Amino acid sequence: MVWLAEHRTLHTKRIIKGIRRDSPAHDVLAAEAVTLMRLSHPGIPEVFDVDEDDEFTYIIEEFIEGDTLKAFYLKRDVSEGQLLDHLEQICSVLEYLQDRSVRLIHLDLKPENIMISDRVRIIDLGTAVKEKERSGFRSVTAGYTAPETIRGEETGKEGDVYSLGKLILFMVEHSTAGKRIRKKLEQIAKRCATKDRQTRVGSCVIVTKMLKETTKRKKSGHAEVSACMKKIAVIGLARGCGTTHVAVSLASVMAKHGPVLFMQKKRDPQLEEIFATDAKGRAGRGISYAAYAEDRAGRGISYAAYAEGRVGRGISCAAYGTSGAGGHMSVIADLSGEPVRFFKEALAGFDLVILVGGGAVWRNEDYDFAERMAREKLLGPGCRVLMNMTGRHAAELLPCGIKAFKFPYEENPFSPGAETRKLFGKIVGGS
Repeated sequence: MVWLAEHRTLHTKRIIKGIRRDSPAHDVLAAEAVTLMRLSHPGIPEVFDVDEDDEFTYIIEEFIEGDTLKAFYLKRDVSEGQLLDHLEQICSVLEYLQDRSVRLIHLDLKPENIMISDRVRIIDLGTAVKEKERSGFRSVTAGYTAPETIRGEETGKEGDVYSLGKLILFMVEHSTAGKRIRKKLEQIAKRCATKDRQTRVGSCVIVTKMLKETTKRKKSGHAEVSACMKKIAVIGLARGCGTTHVAVSLASVMAKHGPVLFMQKKRDPQLEEIFATDAKGRAGRGISYAAYAEDRAGRGISYAAYAEGRVGRGISCAAYGTSGAGGHMSVIADLSGEPVRFFKEALAGFDLVILVGGGAVWRNEDYDFAERMAREKLLGPGCRVLMNMTGRHAAELLPCGIKAFKFPYEENPFSPGAETRKLFGKIVGGS
C-alpha cells in the first residue's frame, strides 16, 4: 500500500509505503529502504524514516513528481540537449554507486526504474547488491540486465555498464538527436552492452569520459558553457564579497545558450527593473527574474525545494520549460552571503554550487567556512570556489588544500567580457 502524505510542519509531500510483514516482497523492499538511508546523492530518492507495527513496515521517503524515463521518451520529442543531459546525470548516479566508498551494483537498471522530474533519479534499489556478491534469487529484467547477473554469477561494475548500454540505445532511438551524435552514442552503447563481460567497458567512470569525448565541441577562442547545466546556486562566503555581481555575470553568460531564470532570496526592485526593461536589449535578453517567497514563520523556504521547481508565489521553474530551447534552460540562484544557512541544502538540490569569497588581503576570514566544508569532504565535483576581484597576493588567503578560480574585475555584469566568459566555461563545464 502506498500513501501520499504532507508533513504538517514543513508542508512538503512524502510517500509512505506500507508493506505487510508477511508479504513475499517485504524483505526486498525493507532492504531497499535500508540501502537508501545510507546513500546521499541528489539523483537517489531520500528515505527519511522506517517504522513498523504488528502488521506493517512503513517506509517514509521523498515524493518524486514526474515521469519514468520510458514514459518521458515515448510521449515527447526529446532533443539532443535533453538526451545528453539525462545521460550525464544517470552516469553521475552510477559513478557514485560504483565509488569505492559505496560499491553498489543496481542490477536492474532500465527505463522504468529511472524518474525524470526536476532532475534524473534512479529508483528501485531493492535489487542492489554489494560488488562481488552473487545476484542469487533476485528478480531482474532480462532485456536490460547483464547475462552474468541473470545466471547468478558474481556481480561487478560492468554489470550496470551493460544495462547503461541498453539504456543508451533506447534513449537514442526515441530522441531527435542529430546523426553524428546518434552514431557516436550507438557505438558507445555497443561497447557497453557486449555479452562478454571481459571485453565490456569496465566502469561508468570510463563511460562518462567516452561521452564527454563524443560531445566535445571544436575549440574556439574560449571554453563554452555546457548546454546540459540546469541549476546553479551562487553563495557568498561572507557578506559584501560581490555574490550578486558574480551571479548576474553568470546569468548573462548562460543566457546566450538558452532562457535563464534568475532568482534572489530577497526581491531587488532595481535589478528586477533592469531585467524587465532591457528584456529586448543586450542586458536582460533571455533572463527572467523571480524572488523567493518567505514561509509563514518568516524563514526562507528550502532552496532544495526551489531547485525542484516549487518556487514561491506561483513561479515554477517548470513553467519555463526544461524542454524549451533545446533543453538549455538554466536557473541561477543568488543565495547571498549566508553559507552556513544555505550551502548544504543547495549542494543537494542544485547541479552546481559556486562559493564566492573576497579577494582582498584582509578578507581571509571569508574562507573559514570553505575550510570546514573541505574537512567534511563537501567541496567535491558539485562545488566550485571563486575569488572575486583578486589581487596578486590572493592565493595566500586560501586554506591549505583548497583551490579557487579567480574572478576578474568586471565593470558591467550584464555584458561580461571574454575573460569572464572563458572563466565560466571552465567552471560550469567547458573544455
